[in-house]
Amino acid sequence: MAMIHSGDAYNSVFDVKSYLQEHFFSDKPDIQKVSRFHFDMIHQTLRKGNFTGPRLLEIGGGPNLGNAIQACTRFPEIVFSDYTETCRQSVEKWVKNMPDAIDWSRQIQRTCDREGEGSTWEDRQALLRRSIKEIIPCDLLKSNPLEPKVYEPFDAIMTSYCVEAASPDKNSFKESMKSIIKLLKPGGILIMFNTVNESDYTAGQAHFYSLQVDEPLVKEAVVEAGCRIVSSTISDTYSEGYNGERVTDGEGILFLAAIKQ
Repeated sequence: MAMIHSGDAYNSVFDVKSYLQEHFFSDKPDIQKVSRFHFDMIHQTLRKGNFTGPRLLEIGGGPNLGNAIQACTRFPEIVFSDYTETCRQSVEKWVKNMPDAIDWSRQIQRTCDREGEGSTWEDRQALLRRSIKEIIPCDLLKSNPLEPKVYEPFDAIMTSYCVEAASPDKNSFKESMKSIIKLLKPGGILIMFNTVNESDYTAGQAHFYSLQVDEPLVKEAVVEAGCRIVSSTISDTYSEGYNGERVTDGEGILFLAAIKQ
């Protein structure tokens, strides 16, 4: 049985390039189904709800810019946070347009094509680089996940597959949600993706821990944190597996949007 990593192991064994290729960049149909689900949920939520504002926080973004590619058209200031130093470095290299940065042009192009609003990928890339104002550490096991930084509440918060990866048990999951929602202003929107009933996922050869959560638990945690749920959808994206290549044992993806009361 493979060793399951968590916590500080992210800074020593997490393979950024493998993770992005396995979970986001691959052209395999199941990966693209995940990508389309992410796009549709964010697009529908931000456009139909007309959610916008000066400032957005991404909690536990990993090395993944996928959410921010869409969000930067609605929120001109993005604070991007993650626990893992190599993930933050990957994003910083891209923002600074360093020669060894991971190439996101294909994913940006796909997003612009799906939006169908005439944006060029070059313009969106430039907008995203301008929008990411800070790249900072976060730790969801702290009462202020952004410690030692202190911010005025944000207009929006996005987080994907992070809370369950950081939480050792269901009570800590709920406490982490409360800590996240404290960073959101009243009337602000939370956009969140969770993997349903996942116990581990891969990044290259390494396996990483995930707390098994389901829709009732996530909804309960969000409501107890002081939010009103406005939308939730489960995709059975993982039900067929990734063409026989196991990158998660999760059963599907839960999308949830909520407004802070």
